[in-house]
Amino acid sequence: MLCLYMGRGFFSWKMCAKWVESKEDGGDAGEDDVQMETSVLRLRREALKPFGAVWLSHLLIEVFLLMHPALVPIFMQEFGLSIFQAGLLIAIPSICRLVIVIPTGVLADKYGSLPFIILSLLIGGASALLLSQTTSVFILTVSIALIMISVTIYHPPGMSAVSALFPAQKERSAAIGWHGASGCIGQSLGTISLGLLLAQYGWRFSYLLFTFPLLFWAFALTRIRIPQLTRKIRDIRTGNAIGLEIAHDFSRKASFNRLGFFVLVSAMGLNGLANGGISAFMTTYLTSAQNLSVEVASIIFGVGPLVGIVGSIATGYVSAKFGDKNSLVLIFLGQVVFLLGLVAIPLVFLAMLCFLMYQLFLHALWTPSTSMVASLMGKTGGGTAYSLFYFAHDLLGATSPLVAAVLIESLGLVSPFIFAMILLFLCALLIRLISLE
Repeated sequence: MLCLYMGRGFFSWKMCAKWVESKEDGGDAGEDDVQMETSVLRLRREALKPFGAVWLSHLLIEVFLLMHPALVPIFMQEFGLSIFQAGLLIAIPSICRLVIVIPTGVLADKYGSLPFIILSLLIGGASALLLSQTTSVFILTVSIALIMISVTIYHPPGMSAVSALFPAQKERSAAIGWHGASGCIGQSLGTISLGLLLAQYGWRFSYLLFTFPLLFWAFALTRIRIPQLTRKIRDIRTGNAIGLEIAHDFSRKASFNRLGFFVLVSAMGLNGLANGGISAFMTTYLTSAQNLSVEVASIIFGVGPLVGIVGSIATGYVSAKFGDKNSLVLIFLGQVVFLLGLVAIPLVFLAMLCFLMYQLFLHALWTPSTSMVASLMGKTGGGTAYSLFYFAHDLLGATSPLVAAVLIESLGLVSPFIFAMILLFLCALLIRLISLE
């Protein structure tokens, strides 16, 4: 069903016109409706430049995100790490990012998104350069921590800017889907290039390869005039609602739905606990349980986010039609089904197909969940709400590699997958409790 919505075009530009016409009882649109539609289209055009800047920034900042989990077997061999020490190598950087996630969102609400997007690109490029030259476990850990911090600095400002630029739920879901797709493209570029270049050039070259595009784009953003991204998030959202029929969404949803937001944040925290350990040791599972080489496992690991592009974009349109809540419940259940297939099916080909489908649903979940944040937070600061949203996910996600390492050492490689399936089913039940009315 997800793929049926891929052909509807970039942002479904005709959606608003149909929506405006549906407001009437069947008569011709009046002059006010024509002016309203013209205003919406104008705002869409004005949103393209800032959205394009955010889209490309997201692609670049995500390039390094999955490279170090893919390299866990290499790091264990090169630096003499045990399973638990490898878990620490993944967990410590994830813990470090918790310190920065909430201040970043609060400051973005006050000063705009662009300064923090530029800062994230600069830190990401510099830390990748440092990582490509290291021979020390300490510097390796610090460099990975800085990469994770750069990704964290980007996300609350980036997501709040996207939700503010597209205030209507249907358009916002589609925009967030395309934004998520850029991250999937970046992750795939990093891990697939790693798999292709690893045997001939080594893992350090892959980090060096993407360092300079990040630094160049950070410099370019300082020279491009994008006023929407230097304004306060609340001012962007309010400005895009003025004179539009969609302004009723903000008056009706003016208050923060605290209970619904708490349940959503709790579910995403459990999602981080479930999927963090799987991501950290997926290549270890593929090389040990499925007997694949590190290069092949890295390429398959990188194809996962590439499949996630389809999930991110298509889920935006599915969410626009069926609602964010229903889409998110189905996505959690889909992860459970395909994780079960990954560990239960003995045939390597079918197991890898289940892995790719799991990756599709894994990346698809960010579209409805981040859109739900915008729906639940009303007129409150977008960056702050997204910071809290990511904080819960990152907090439990930071402990997940250690939990997975303990489970693997005690019960075997399959145990983190069973643990994750239980948590993901619980996530689906929690999302069902949320009221968006």
